[in-house]
Amino acid sequence: MKRGVVLLVVLCFLLTGATALSSSPNELVVYHWWTAGGEKEAIDVLFEVFIDEHPEYSIVQNPVAGGGGGILRAQIKTMIMAGNPPDTFQITYGHGMISSFVSVLQPIDDLIEGYNIPEDVYEWGRVDGVMYGVPLNLMQNNCLWYNVDLVEELGIEMPIKSIDEFLGICARVKAEGYIPLAVGAGMGQQFWLGTLFEAVNSALPGGGADFFNDYYAGKTIPSESEVFAETLKVLRTLLVNGFINDDYSALTWDQGSDLMATGKAVFYVMGDWAKGHFTSMNMVPKVDFGYQPFPGTDDVFIGHADCFVLPIGVDRKIAKDWIQFLTTVKAANTFCPIKGAAPFVLDAPLDVYDDITKEILGYFRDDGVVKVLSQFGAPPESYLDVFGTAFSEFFNTPEINDNTLGNFDYAYAEVFLF
Repeated sequence: MKRGVVLLVVLCFLLTGATALSSSPNELVVYHWWTAGGEKEAIDVLFEVFIDEHPEYSIVQNPVAGGGGGILRAQIKTMIMAGNPPDTFQITYGHGMISSFVSVLQPIDDLIEGYNIPEDVYEWGRVDGVMYGVPLNLMQNNCLWYNVDLVEELGIEMPIKSIDEFLGICARVKAEGYIPLAVGAGMGQQFWLGTLFEAVNSALPGGGADFFNDYYAGKTIPSESEVFAETLKVLRTLLVNGFINDDYSALTWDQGSDLMATGKAVFYVMGDWAKGHFTSMNMVPKVDFGYQPFPGTDDVFIGHADCFVLPIGVDRKIAKDWIQFLTTVKAANTFCPIKGAAPFVLDAPLDVYDDITKEILGYFRDDGVVKVLSQFGAPPESYLDVFGTAFSEFFNTPEINDNTLGNFDYAYAEVFLF
């Protein structure tokens, strides 16, 4: 690790007593949840480039593992309530998530003026017309990854065009002795079932943008939505036919992806950060693993981003320099290629990106493709935990009846009405 970058691995699972580390005026205290694989490599290199630009500074980074950022967010709230916030921290980008923190954040519009990203991306994160987070990386969530060797061995023609075709192929794959679809949604990561829900829903009539724009705004009662029930039916089909690995509730997302990477499973549904995990395993895009939008979702891009924010009370030049640095082409093209993401910056050269990322970015920039902000950005923060639990309970007992839909109604009310 280069000069000035001090790694303090603070795997703080205790929420009480959490404090920002005391620092000198030239020491940036930053909290994030990138602790493994391509994500860790990407943020480490990004810190090094920031220090190259500002050699007078040093960084105290505090990676907090677990829960897709949930543990970090809880810890940050404790620190802010104690009047001791870090200089900056990571949250997912989107008006719902940011609204959950807006009372403790500073507007950053003046710091990111001139940030050359699409207006739609600004709108994803604005709260009452104000920007509180600088989005760093574009991620697509409705990705279907596949093991190239297994697809060729089983004679599967890619891309798969529809959900019905996909289910038929899953039956063939299972008959050949492989796991059709790898899932890892355990160890506090039940919210990944919501990512699978989004992908399946978007492949159905009435799903995708037509559903999620109202659903994530608190305007759709699950039991009153036909496409919500139809989505559960497809998920039930995947479960009761054994198309998903039996140990999905004991695996993290990266352990689930390893089933595909090691040739035990053929398919895997996950955002494009999975690509960073695959390449960190020395797998080659389009040689060892392939990509397509989830079958039947060619016209929908479900995505979100990560961002960094400034807490109220932080007025240090080093923190503002960090936020401004993240708006540069250098920051985007340092971080995104390693993480497996695409850049938002419109003038970022694309020669450093692999063909899959270029394909995803072209998909995002296609005016004919509808963009949908995912569960990580659109609804309030509590959605991830509450619906992670609700989906997990459904996966444990995949029956579709009044009691099941009533449980989802209760969860929905807990997120949007209470």
